[in-house]
Amino acid sequence: MFKRIYAFRYGAEAGTIISLLKNNGYHPLDLQLSPHIGSAGADIYYYVQVPEEEYESAKQFLVTLGYKKVI
Repeated sequence: MFKRIYAFRYGAEAGTIISLLKNNGYHPLDLQLSPHIGSAGADIYYYVQVPEEEYESAKQFLVTLGYKKVI
């Protein structure tokens, strides 16, 4: 299973984090756009997801780099 670790409004930002994670030994999913449509409209976020067993480590890694809004 994969777990969401970050959500971005722009694909370029999500792509940067995915590349950063991959270059540091993590295994995030490739960039995906959320297909969710709610009563307020489309959920247009780009989610970064990592395997559950990597979640805590990846979360700490991103926090140490200054990414404070980790999910």
